[in-house]
Amino acid sequence: MFGTSMTDARQAAPGPVGEARVFGLDNVALDLPIAGVGSRVLAGFLDYLAVFALAIVWLIVSVMASSAIMRANTTLGFVALAVVFLGIFLVEYGYFAGFEIATGGQTPGKMALGLVVVTRQGARPGRGALLARNLVRTIDLLVGVPLMAIDATARRLGDRLASTVVVYQNPPVVEAALTRVPQGWGGADVALLESFLRREPELDRIRARRVASQLVAAIRRDNPAYLEGIGDTGDPVALLRRATQAERP
Repeated sequence: MFGTSMTDARQAAPGPVGEARVFGLDNVALDLPIAGVGSRVLAGFLDYLAVFALAIVWLIVSVMASSAIMRANTTLGFVALAVVFLGIFLVEYGYFAGFEIATGGQTPGKMALGLVVVTRQGARPGRGALLARNLVRTIDLLVGVPLMAIDATARRLGDRLASTVVVYQNPPVVEAALTRVPQGWGGADVALLESFLRREPELDRIRARRVASQLVAAIRRDNPAYLEGIGDTGDPVALLRRATQAERP
């Protein structure tokens, strides 16, 4: 339907027997209720409160032990101090990776917000993927939020490394985004259009306008009458919303 200009926005892939899975927006299943930046940051904040408490306990115990060792043997004391800092990393890494492996993609913070880690196809991630996505968590403390803010599926560096996304476990029920669809469009095309309109408020503005422009161009080519009488203010996102929610002429 869209031709080569839209191959980066949609592709069909096999799913369960008797079904077809539709992918869009970075080849992520369109039916996944992607968690936004705000909910992920809040879940991370709750988890890091627990990590901070565990790290404090580790520091108190290990520094006391290191001091005692250093008084007895200076060389071993410096080794013990190195172990202290390594332990802080292991506390953070072990907390997140351990909980996600044990629960199938959740930490206490994610549980509180109703979030869960899945693969880009919506499946339960393997142990290797969960270990990989937490390996760069320290780096993500610096770059994670900006990366999620500009990504259509709110992926941080760890998600990109492990090919995972974070979704709502029990998403709120929302009304259908479309009241009319372009004539002749198939299910995959309509699914992409509806998914875009649902996710658009969480997308980077430039990215949203680019995808909307591609969709508008496809509609103009396939069903020009669909946009008649809608008016065009120069904003492709607004044009799409008016066109898909307008009364049929």
